[in-house]
Amino acid sequence: MKSSTVVIGVVCALAAHVVAEPRVTVHPKVLHAGDPVLVTVTAAKEAPTGTANGTALQFFRSRNGYQAVAAVPLDGKEDTMTIAVDKAKAKVVVPVRAKNFPEADVVVEDELANPDAPQRVQIDADNKAIIEALLKAKGDPQFTLGFRRPGGRVTSAFGEWRTFNDGHKSQHLGLDLTAKEGSPVRAVNAGTVTLVRDAYLAGTVVVVAHGGGIGTAYYHLSKTSVTEGQTVARGTPIGAAGKTGRSTGAHLHISVRTPGGMVDPAGFFKLPIAPAAQRGIVTKR
Repeated sequence: MKSSTVVIGVVCALAAHVVAEPRVTVHPKVLHAGDPVLVTVTAAKEAPTGTANGTALQFFRSRNGYQAVAAVPLDGKEDTMTIAVDKAKAKVVVPVRAKNFPEADVVVEDELANPDAPQRVQIDADNKAIIEALLKAKGDPQFTLGFRRPGGRVTSAFGEWRTFNDGHKSQHLGLDLTAKEGSPVRAVNAGTVTLVRDAYLAGTVVVVAHGGGIGTAYYHLSKTSVTEGQTVARGTPIGAAGKTGRSTGAHLHISVRTPGGMVDPAGFFKLPIAPAAQRGIVTKR
């Protein structure tokens, strides 16, 4: 009887060990350049650490475990993404398929298509300020709800190659949505405003750092209604839609950055992000 008891105890201990092993799932199952990637870890006793093709993942607590979001780089150099999570035995390898981004010809004022030297200096400073503000999204998440896509019909997709008046090309690193001039623009989730700036090409810009490595930027606003350092809830008005900067008409441009780079907002808003409630955080529904 004693021997049987010992055997049963060993079996139960082994079963408990198997159940406790972290399980890693990745969404979506097939990736393309510029796609956002959601990594979910279940059965982890504490916050895991891990990487996506070498980029550190920033995990936050979710309803079923822990989650992190990463970016497939736009340069298209890798044909797979490898997710490695500590204490999980196997790495998850996800295929990355080639993608042909759309092209469009855009006609704007000549000074916006061909900025002179001082304006190019301003453009470089604007871009640096926006990226630095987005990078302030490191650390614990400030959100307890999923991300809410702004309304509006898509007029320009993420990754689109645009040829301006003179033949200059640039890649569109956001999503353009229809919006009437002056209509409210709202934060897609809770966070801290890390930049309010009048930029030469992006127009009036607001950046919100949400934590978990996730930041959002809103371009071409006609006005702003927040200040740097202000905390906002999901749905808080941060400004009004407009056509400031290099724009052919009133609309909302939204950009999303996660660890690894800029991602397609359309795909990001479809991710099943399910953050867990946290003490001290109140989020407007």
